[in-house]
Amino acid sequence: MMYGYAGKILRIDIGTKEISKEPLLEKMCLEFIGGRGFVAKTLYEELLPDTNPFDANNPFIIATGPLSGHFLPASGKTHFGSKSPATGGYADSNMGGHFGPALKYAGYDMAVITGKAKTPSYLFIEDDTIEIRSAKEYWGKGSIICEEMMKKNLGEDFQILTIGPAGEKRVKFACISHDFGRQAGRTGIGAVLGSKNIKAIAVKGTGSIPIFDVKKAYAKGKDAFKKVSQKPGFKGWTPEGTAGITDWVNEVGSFP
Repeated sequence: MMYGYAGKILRIDIGTKEISKEPLLEKMCLEFIGGRGFVAKTLYEELLPDTNPFDANNPFIIATGPLSGHFLPASGKTHFGSKSPATGGYADSNMGGHFGPALKYAGYDMAVITGKAKTPSYLFIEDDTIEIRSAKEYWGKGSIICEEMMKKNLGEDFQILTIGPAGEKRVKFACISHDFGRQAGRTGIGAVLGSKNIKAIAVKGTGSIPIFDVKKAYAKGKDAFKKVSQKPGFKGWTPEGTAGITDWVNEVGSFP
């Protein structure tokens, strides 16, 4: 048993509607750990050099790490990768929230999505149930409105990624949104989903993640949170995140 991992990779071709699951190999975990490592390895092996970012065969990858869904602070990150519409190079972006942990609770450490849907669609993932559903009623809606509608229709316990009209129209700096204010904002990753006619991904997991020593892990997490919460910048960063320094970044000329 590999502690910290769900143990499976989910593959979806949204064009052919072919869905498969494969085991996550221990060798991959030991060498690449998770998150950014899983994304980089998969892109290196599966992305063809001349692929256009909006080609159907450009993989869109979602990856978690061994700490995702555990007790440690900042362990809820979800990592995304593809070929970037913004640069034509390696697309790398991440966000906080509960999507990554939910994906692991559903049984998957990573999802690799290829193909292009014929009509606006969203992916529905609930443990072993994987479906490609119509997103007609959500298409054209802003990210927050879309997430509100989907939670009302599916249930508040679903974790949902969405793109807005910018992603639908393949704006090359479009982001992915989650949890009413969290974004994977780098490299135009939202436009890749839009090019595949994917409006959203909804996931709910009821499983658990194997931990070697639950009591010790919980104690470590509690101690770590106590230390982090006592740092001077904690209260300032928590309400707004990096959006809170927008004015300052603009003033010093650090916006791209």
